[in-house]
Formats: sequence, C-alpha cells, structure tokens
Amino acid sequence: METFREEDLRKIRLFQSVDFDAIKGILDACTIRSLGAGEVLIAAGQGNRTVYFLLEGHVRVHLSSIRNQPTAILGPGESVGEMSVIDHKPASAFVVAAEPVRLLAMEEEILWSLIHSSHAAASNLLIALSTRLRNTDTVIFDNSDSGETDQDDRHYGTVDALTGLHNRHWLEIILDRQVQRAALSRRPLSLIMIDIDYFKTFNNRYGHAYGDHVLYSVAHTLSDYLRPTDVIARYGGDEFVVALPEMGFETAMDAGGRLHRAVMNAVPVTPDGSAIPHPTISIGLATLKEGQTGADLIAEADQALNRAKNNGPNSISA
Repeated sequence: METFREEDLRKIRLFQSVDFDAIKGILDACTIRSLGAGEVLIAAGQGNRTVYFLLEGHVRVHLSSIRNQPTAILGPGESVGEMSVIDHKPASAFVVAAEPVRLLAMEEEILWSLIHSSHAAASNLLIALSTRLRNTDTVIFDNSDSGETDQDDRHYGTVDALTGLHNRHWLEIILDRQVQRAALSRRPLSLIMIDIDYFKTFNNRYGHAYGDHVLYSVAHTLSDYLRPTDVIARYGGDEFVVALPEMGFETAMDAGGRLHRAVMNAVPVTPDGSAIPHPTISIGLATLKEGQTGADLIAEADQALNRAKNNGPNSISA
C-alpha cells in the first residue's frame, strides 16, 4: 500500500498549522491514489463523496464538458471535490489529470471527523472555500436540485482523529442496530468496555504526547485481535468499547482475556524509536438480556468495568 510523508502533507493547505500527532488515526484512514494523464478523477453530473488533495502533478477543471477549455489548472497543495462532499449534490465539473498525478483521498466521514477534531483544519477549509467563492472563474458551482441529505451524517464526524476508530456517536447508532438484530434472531450479543488504568497519572508523568501514542497503540492492538464482524469504537478519553455479535458470556470472557493479554504484550513506540512504559487496562463485560436497549447494555458493561477497577485494576469483571 502506497504511503505518504509528512512533508507531502505540509504542502496541502488544509493541513497548514495542523498538529499531525493529534490526527494520526485520520491520516491512517486516508489512501493514496495515482492517475495517468487524461484519466478522469471526478465526472460532472455524478455523485462524489471524496475530497482529493494533490501531492504531485496537475489536474484540469472543465465545466460542462471535457472538450471545453479548462477553467482552472490545480497543482500540489490544492484540493478538489469539497463542494459536492459538503452539499451532497452531483459534481458540476470534470476534473481530469493533466499529467501523472498522486493524490491523497479523504472520504466524506473522514473529512468531517477532521473538521470536528482540528480548529486549524476547519479554518483552512473555510478560507479555501471563501477564496473559491470570490473567484467565480475557478469556483466549481453545483446547480442541481438533488434530494435532501441526512443532516446527522453531514454534521457529525464519526471517526476518532487520534486512533482512527469510530467514535461514540457512531457506536450508539450501530449498537442500537446490533441490539435489534440480536433480539430478532435470538442470538447473543456481548459488550466489552475497556479503560486504561491511571491514565491521567500516566499523562502527567510522561506527557500528553506519550499518552497519545499509548491510546493509538491500544486502539490498533485491540483491532488486530477482533473478528471482522466485531465492532470497536473509542468511547471517549481512555475508554474503548467492543461489541461482540453472536457471542455469549463464556466466549466473550475468553475474548476479553485475549484482548487483555494482547494489550499487555504490546510495546508502544514513539517516532524516535523509543519504547513507552505501558499502563495496565481494566475490562468490564456484559451480555444482552431480554428487553435491554443499547444504552442499557453500555451501562451494565460500565458497572462491570467499575467492579474490575475496584477489585484492583488490571483485571476483568462481569
């Protein structure tokens, strides 16, 4: 998989003055795309849910038809696709590679998560859009009247910027669906809540930059030891929640133990290559009971987590 360097991102206007360490998860969720000369990136009249940031090469912007003269030529640091991502209407211009290009592709939900996570990125996006609206020769207008959009999806980021996991807002929506599915199928559903022990003390001792690396490490370690059907989210602060569909109590306890061992064996490493002392974790487990809602299941797992911490942290409780 092709990667990008921080110096590549520094050329992009959206990322100017943005703390890259604070958005590692978002950057991990982006992809690199390469196009040959003449390839179409965005087609007029079609939907687009991705913002593209030019790393190398140039693209041409054609209104109405590719046969028309380009109304703009954009190069490294510039972006395309924001307007259709923001208003959910079909693109009104063609964007075509003028030469071989490399682009950073950021899906819609990733963009909104970045905007919610970074004041600098939000300011940069506002400035970029304002500049385009003032320059009517290069703005990509969208005059179509498509249907109404889902305001919840547009106004809330669903990805945690630091870890790359989904966030609490997304979890609460998905968990309600999981509960309904479990009730209809009469299949079990278990929930694990994970908390890093004494994380505030750890942050105060080693610094927030080290704390961020630990959160990132825990998130990716947990993800590596889950099934494709499992659901994981950063619930907030130093808490993570894992939903285990079709998994009853005993099997879920085994899964909790496996996750606990995996995290304890992980060794977070800083960019300079130094290893970070790893705090312990506590785990609370709950299995769905008849009539419970997603909120009920979370509350029960939270109570179990409190018991684990009260029994002496670095343990699992139900």
